[in-house]
Amino acid sequence: MNPVTTAAVSLGAVTIGLSIMAWHLARWWKGGAKAGPPGGGGGGRDPKILLPFLASVALGMLCVTAAGGLLGTGATMLLDAGNTLGNWSLTAVTGTATPGVTRSGHKSLTPGGSAALVIYIVVLAAIWKSGGKIFHGKVTSGVTCGVMLGLSAGFSGIAATAVVSIFNAFGDKVAGVV
Repeated sequence: MNPVTTAAVSLGAVTIGLSIMAWHLARWWKGGAKAGPPGGGGGGRDPKILLPFLASVALGMLCVTAAGGLLGTGATMLLDAGNTLGNWSLTAVTGTATPGVTRSGHKSLTPGGSAALVIYIVVLAAIWKSGGKIFHGKVTSGVTCGVMLGLSAGFSGIAATAVVSIFNAFGDKVAGVV
């Protein structure tokens, strides 16, 4: 089993992650107000529109729990940048302190879960290849959001624990690692 990551998340990084999520949810919600009649191509508040963003949020959460390798190292570097930028922005804008909000006892990926993560990345890469500019932006911002929220002690950290548990269970069963 991979060791648990030693990365830490601050309130600043969580604020960045929640801001990215709020941006996408607000744009999705506003899009429903001017969608027009069904079948008119407006999309409305169709939850399917959120799938690329939410799938990439899950990817970011999984990457930050991959304690090592290229994924874990890249996610930790992105998280460190988010901590620095978020802490600076909170201090500059509100003058508040930015405490650490890393949850204790977070889960890490098992070998089977790591295999499932690699397969998930291959699937998302195939979909990415066929996507347009808007899709690429949703995926990039979603991964960033997931990395910023994946280790937090709040609700998003609980969601990350659920995602990791699902990937571990699926990967262990499929790979026969159990």
